[in-house]
Amino acid sequence: MKINFSAINLEVIDLNTNSTPDIYINQNGISFSKRVLEDLSYSPFVQYCVDVPNKIFAIRACKGTETKAAPFSKPKAEQTKQLTLTNKNLRDVMLSLIPDCDNKQRYKVIGEYDSENRVIYFDMTTAEASDFFKKPTE
Repeated sequence: MKINFSAINLEVIDLNTNSTPDIYINQNGISFSKRVLEDLSYSPFVQYCVDVPNKIFAIRACKGTETKAAPFSKPKAEQTKQLTLTNKNLRDVMLSLIPDCDNKQRYKVIGEYDSENRVIYFDMTTAEASDFFKKPTE
């Protein structure tokens, strides 16, 4: 088979980021993948939002002067790892949106980014339980 090299348009793969904006809800807090930080342009402030009837959690990039703005990310050059928060109130709200939630379980939720509004939506009904950090029982 002959390849037409002029028709190929290669894209460089970025191995340093996740392909999806993920959050991980652990026993001690919440971790946000680097993709979440990138999609929100390393916003120093965000608003955490919920739609309880639809079980949606959202993170909206905002200015520090907006209502209920919460500190979020460092600038890109300083934020070298994923972001982890240990806010119990936020964790409890997020867990309350997960159907049949076990608060000792670790959950992963994949988000969807709305670039026009700079919001990442997480459908908490799609949370996947994970035993990633649990030690095997013998």
